Amino acid sequence: MMSEHIMEDLLVTLLQLAAEKHVSDIHFVWEKQRLSIEFRTMFGMQPLHQDIWNGEFFSYLKYRAKLDLTHPQKPQSGQFDIRLHDQTLYCRFSTILNQNMQTGVLRILHTEGVMTIDQLTDDPRPVRMMRELCHYRQGLVVAIGPTNTGKTTTLHAMLHEIASAHRFKIVSLEDPIEIEDESYIQLQINEAQGFTYEKGIEELLRHDPDIIFIGEIRSAYTAKMVIRAALTGHFVFTTLHAKNCLEGIQRFYNFGLTKYDLTNTLTALIAQRLYACDQKGGKQCIYEILSKQDLRYALEQGAYPAGFETLEKEIRRALAEDRICDPQAVYDVQSF
Repeated sequence: MMSEHIMEDLLVTLLQLAAEKHVSDIHFVWEKQRLSIEFRTMFGMQPLHQDIWNGEFFSYLKYRAKLDLTHPQKPQSGQFDIRLHDQTLYCRFSTILNQNMQTGVLRILHTEGVMTIDQLTDDPRPVRMMRELCHYRQGLVVAIGPTNTGKTTTLHAMLHEIASAHRFKIVSLEDPIEIEDESYIQLQINEAQGFTYEKGIEELLRHDPDIIFIGEIRSAYTAKMVIRAALTGHFVFTTLHAKNCLEGIQRFYNFGLTKYDLTNTLTALIAQRLYACDQKGGKQCIYEILSKQDLRYALEQGAYPAGFETLEKEIRRALAEDRICDPQAVYDVQSF
């Protein structure tokens, strides 16, 4: 059995390799006494051909993430942080046991400084629209997209711009805190101690914030609490997993919200994707922003207005103009 020191060295080595390849997730499959590893990169899944990391290391990840090792058959998720190259990496590790196979996913989150709105994209139109949204004082702004599309980065950039005026109390509830920003209060969800999104929102509303960032809508209860916060005079930011803005509206309906709820709270929906824009790891976001008359039309008709620049159109335009060079973008436009 290898020592904890050796295991930690193996973990650091794996994370260093992942950092070099700009990996967002590391996928593990433990089956037939063999550990298979794949990296999720901006260019898709890449297998790691290796004989260094084994089942003992897989067990160490469970230990490091403080999973309950006495119940391996139960799906579990835990977290830990580690220093790498003078930077804190926040890691979330999830496991599932299926018959004789165990799978695990290690999500790597870089705790880093906030980006400005100008740094998100080279397209001036969404930059201008997001800046306009920063002047609102009540309502609901929702960033929409799959995992790893920059939703949290976008909202933190907007919150930072608002915070720079030093006139409003901003509080965030996040799981995890991906981007640290000293210009406002950030609270970490801790479900093990009972501090869930639901509990956190209830407590926040008692502390008189002007602006609230809820890291993610995960349940009907959270969705309804977000609407409640917006209806009671707060400016609320949150994220939602959906394909585009129209699908985001449908997801709200699936959570039990009504057209009245959305009409009286929604300020803007921001659907986005994150793509490589050069061969050196550079990235930028491509946006679809639904607001004002376009948003009202979508809520009433369940469709985009004629001539609206959808996310599909924006991705195609970015590809045609060589602003992005990501194979995933080609796949995405084919899936719309």
